[in-house]
Amino acid sequence: MDKKNGRFLVGGLLGFVVMTMLLFSFPATAAEWPSKDIVLIVPYSPGGGYDVVARATAPYIEKHLGKKASVVVKNVPGAGGKIGLIEMVRSRPDGHTIAVVDPADVSVLQVSGQLKEMDLLKFSWLGRLDALPDLLVVGVKSGFKTPGDMKGKTIRFAAIGPGVTFRTAVVARGIGCEPRFVSYDGTSPASIATMQGDIDAFMVNWVSSMRMVRANEGKLLPMFVAASERISQIKEVPSSKELGLNLEESVLGYSHILVGPANVPAEVKRAWEETLNKVFSDQEWVAQMNKAGYPPSGLTGEKLFSGVSATLSATGKFKDVIAALGIK
Repeated sequence: MDKKNGRFLVGGLLGFVVMTMLLFSFPATAAEWPSKDIVLIVPYSPGGGYDVVARATAPYIEKHLGKKASVVVKNVPGAGGKIGLIEMVRSRPDGHTIAVVDPADVSVLQVSGQLKEMDLLKFSWLGRLDALPDLLVVGVKSGFKTPGDMKGKTIRFAAIGPGVTFRTAVVARGIGCEPRFVSYDGTSPASIATMQGDIDAFMVNWVSSMRMVRANEGKLLPMFVAASERISQIKEVPSSKELGLNLEESVLGYSHILVGPANVPAEVKRAWEETLNKVFSDQEWVAQMNKAGYPPSGLTGEKLFSGVSATLSATGKFKDVIAALGIK
C-alpha cells in the first residue's frame, strides 16, 4: 500500500469513527430516549418549593417512561438559583438533563444581561407543573401588620433568586417602601431569618409561604396575596387589591416549569411533552401535588411557550427596577 492510499484509508476510517460518534451522541429518535438516567436540577437548597415539587413529580415521570430510566433530583444551590440554571444551560441537549425553574427568574436574568449565553425563547420548555400567586410574609418581630405600616420605611426583604427579588421589588414599589435585600438560597433559610428578626419579610408563592407560616405558628404573619382576589384555599388572607395596592399583576405570580437547554431534538422534546401530559392526567400525581400543597396546573406546547414569552415581554417593561437591583 503506498503512502497516498494509506493516508486516504486512515482518513476515511477516522471520518467514519467521527460520524459514528456524532450519530450516537444524541438519541436519533424518540424511541431511543431515554438512553440513560435523567437528571432533574433543582437550583435551590433542599426543603423549598422547587425541591418539593421536583421530588413529587420525579417518580411519575419514571412511571410514564415505562421504567426505562430513573429520574435523579439534584440540588445545585448558589447565586440565587443561577448556578443550577447555568449547569442546565451548558448540559448536553439530549433530553437527559433538565431543570425546574420559574420563568420570571430567567426573564430577569435575560433582561438584565447577566448571562449573555441565555436566550429564554430558545430554551426547550417542556411542561408547567403549577401556577401560583405570590404571598408576602412578615416576621412577627418586625412589628409590621399592614402595608401601611411599611410605607415610607426601609424594609429588609429576602432575595431568593432573581425572579423573586424582582417581583418583591415591584411589590415594594406598590407599597411605597424602600427595599433592602439580603440574599438566601431558598425559602427555608429565608423564613428562619425572618423569624429571627434578621430580615423583616419574604415573598414567594403562596403555597411555600403558607407552609412556612403554618409550620412556625405565631412567628410569621401572612400579610397579603399579590393578586386581585383572595385564594379559595386561604380565604383568611386578604388580596393586595382589597388592601388598596395597585400592583402590576402581569409580572407577578409564580410557576414551576420543567425546561431543558436549547437545541433538544424535536422528537425528544415531543416525547417529553407526551410523557408529561400522561403525568398531568395521572390522578395519583394530582393527589401527590395537592398533598404536597402545590395545586397542579399542567401545561405543555404552544400555550406554555406563549406564557413564557408574555412573561419576558412584561418583565422588559421594568428595566429600571432590574437595573436598580443590580441583579448579578
